Amino acid sequence: MSESPVRVVAGALVDARGRVLIAQRPPGKALAGRWEFPGGKRLAHEAARDTLNRELLEELGIQVSRARPLLAVTHRYAPDAPAVHIDCWLVEGWRGEIAPLDGQQLRWCEREELPDADILEADRPIVTALRLPATFVRVDDPDTLVERIPVGRTRERVAWIVPALPRDPGVVRRLRDHGDALFVLDPHGPPELGAGRVDSAVRPVDRAPGDRTLRGVLVHSADDARRAAAHGADFVLVPERGLATEDWPGIAALGLPFYVNVAAPAPPAAMNVAATGKLWWKSGGLGGIERL
Repeated sequence: MSESPVRVVAGALVDARGRVLIAQRPPGKALAGRWEFPGGKRLAHEAARDTLNRELLEELGIQVSRARPLLAVTHRYAPDAPAVHIDCWLVEGWRGEIAPLDGQQLRWCEREELPDADILEADRPIVTALRLPATFVRVDDPDTLVERIPVGRTRERVAWIVPALPRDPGVVRRLRDHGDALFVLDPHGPPELGAGRVDSAVRPVDRAPGDRTLRGVLVHSADDARRAAAHGADFVLVPERGLATEDWPGIAALGLPFYVNVAAPAPPAAMNVAATGKLWWKSGGLGGIERL
């Protein structure tokens, strides 16, 4: 068994409607018929962005104009198989018309349709990252959310963390229509109205069959994050003080989407670790989020 993982770069293309492009593996390839995000193997001494550009030009006939790192995932399909390391980028701008140049079927999906697609296991954490907004904001009074619902798509999607659901269920529906997500902090039971949950401590949570409710956990170290992953967390949030320098590689290696408090120190640049998004943890100190 090879000790070095097969390094792959993939692109999650998102169009102006918020839909995500997936590609079906053609006959003759391993795992044919399954769906994945387009991309391919990274060549030796090739930068990840260069691989992304080359692969999407070869497979789809497009030139990437706007992209950013989304999530890195390592997966092993069998004990005796080499691991696959996927460096996935969020691609929101490109030039040219998308075409299936590799004989693959292509499909545009709404974000919430992705869990129902037969997507490769290695890509499943990427699906979670795409379902989540890039910004989490804690709000102490859920009924003030009605003031934060924009007219039209005048700001980015936001994931709101609240102590309880708003009294008016119509607020939840309007937030969802905009593309926002709602998470209840330490709920006493399963949240209603399609909301997710965030736990302030690592604890097991039973999932009913078919339950796709997203669950996050507040963590303060890589050990916390590893325990959260073992208990089935879909993502982790790093509030308040952030992480110790030695914790960054461990949390990034888990392959879970992770969000870091805007007031916390960023990981050292030399580590080449990028958080999935930002967390505004102190309610009321939203700063520029009001202009999103």
